[in-house]
Amino acid sequence: MTTNVRTFLREFSVFKARARKGDTVRIRDKEGEYLFTAVGERHTILGAARGKIVFHDDLTKPTLADKAWQPSL
Repeated sequence: MTTNVRTFLREFSVFKARARKGDTVRIRDKEGEYLFTAVGERHTILGAARGKIVFHDDLTKPTLADKAWQPSL
């Protein structure tokens, strides 16, 4: 689909929905032509690690004594 900048800005939600469906929108300008496409979802670190990190200890109890947490200079 090809459009100009003014129409692209006015109907951005329409073009965004088309890009999400896999279409490529071409935006014509005086200097040239731009492509608007959707990119896949970003995955968070937690989402990427889900099911791969295993905890073998109880993390609700302290793991170090109070003095071990003191900074050493």
